[in-house]
Amino acid sequence: MDEPENKKKETLWLAQISSLGIALVLCTLFGFGIGYFIDSKLHTSPVFALIFLVLGIAAGFINVFRTLAQGDRKPRSGNSDRPGR
Repeated sequence: MDEPENKKKETLWLAQISSLGIALVLCTLFGFGIGYFIDSKLHTSPVFALIFLVLGIAAGFINVFRTLAQGDRKPRSGNSDRPGR
């Protein structure tokens, strides 16, 4: 009865991992979009676009690291005899 539960958790984890690339790209594009919008309103060339592009990239990597750290804390099947897991 424990096997379907583990299979479901592994499938959900794989789905979460597979969405990381999309999330990284979307954070980057969203940051650039905000900066481009501000630049167009304030008539400042690429200043805010570059600033928010860097912020978007940083936010994307923070999202990736948090997701991977969350998965590292999850107990894995077959490792229940190890202390601290």
